[in-house]
Amino acid sequence: MLTSCNFHTIFGLPMASALDNWNPPVLEKPDYFHTVKFVYKHLDFHISEDEAYAILNVFIEKWDTSAGQLIHDEDMMEYVLNKIQDNFMVLLPSNKIKRVTELILYYLRETGHYYHHEL
Repeated sequence: MLTSCNFHTIFGLPMASALDNWNPPVLEKPDYFHTVKFVYKHLDFHISEDEAYAILNVFIEKWDTSAGQLIHDEDMMEYVLNKIQDNFMVLLPSNKIKRVTELILYYLRETGHYYHHEL
């Protein structure tokens, strides 16, 4: 007969991940798969791989067409959000799409491929 049970709450503790100790290597060019890996490392909500790659692909489309031009974080986030939502590519709330886009920009900064300048 069980008179007392001491169940430890594990749901409030952060989960350990294989990504905890991973940092993106600095390469000559940004790495497609490392970008998504970086996004997953820093996300605090779940998205599918298909959603992550769809957002990244739209980001890359804008990035490539903006080569040699000054582009602001906000412009990039608005482009990605509008293209994703207008074409129903990903059915996530706008704040989550923007967060993934922010993390892609953060990856590019961390690896020395994008610099943020205050105007």
